Amino acid sequence: MAEPWTVLRLLNWTREHFVKAGVDEPRLAAEVLLACALRCPRIMLYARFEYEPNAEELAAFRERVKRAAAHEPVAYLVGEKEFYSLAFAVTPAVLIPRGETELLVDEAVKHLRSLGRPGRVWDAFTGSGCVAVAVAVQAKDATVLATDVSPEAVAVAAGNARRHKVDSRVRCEVVDRLDWAEAGEFDVLTANPPYVAVGAPVGQCVQHEPSSALYAGADGMDFIAPLVRDAPPRLAPGGALVLEFGYDQADRVRDLIVAGGAFAEPRILRDHQGIERAAAAVRK
Repeated sequence: MAEPWTVLRLLNWTREHFVKAGVDEPRLAAEVLLACALRCPRIMLYARFEYEPNAEELAAFRERVKRAAAHEPVAYLVGEKEFYSLAFAVTPAVLIPRGETELLVDEAVKHLRSLGRPGRVWDAFTGSGCVAVAVAVQAKDATVLATDVSPEAVAVAAGNARRHKVDSRVRCEVVDRLDWAEAGEFDVLTANPPYVAVGAPVGQCVQHEPSSALYAGADGMDFIAPLVRDAPPRLAPGGALVLEFGYDQADRVRDLIVAGGAFAEPRILRDHQGIERAAAAVRK
């Protein structure tokens, strides 16, 4: 008699399959895909190791495993990604939220809480809206403008704001860079702009993400440089610019901020791997 395909056996087989295929975080990927097929929280798999999925569940799981092994991002296959302990809907129209970007939320929330009053935040290049929504969830009295040049991305962001019940405080608009006609100054400006140099190697999964949200000219600075230049008028005195950049761009970003003269000395923030990943600078 053939050994049954239980949850535990499926997870173990899929993990080994993903290891051979070079899939990132193979055990986690297997769990996320199986939880999606079974329509249950991932944590519940641990209470169902002996469960034998039915034919429909197995078919859904195996189809996603096949695509994941070909390096289609797991987040796109299941339609969501966790960020700041919140589940965000994602589509191929937006970048997949990454752990290092949580630095922007940390800094934004810290600055807002220092104000002693409700703050205003602008999250440019919002993509899925993960930063904007997470900030609004953490800072209950903040209002947030979330903008992106892509209408499809803005629709995803707006959906995530509704999903987490902050849509009354998170306004999502189609805006190119900082080209926002409405008046007013912000207390925090967060941005995770495109910063990958054209021609730079990227992972196979990353190749499925929107190129317009990744690439930024020959040196990866085509969006960062104008952003640093144009940010000061958008910020109130004492307002904070919090900007993500590439692993090798810290010195260039620091020099840009200092040379502009509008900000105090920036702080360079390291991600969970110890890589310089973001800058925080306060407008003079």
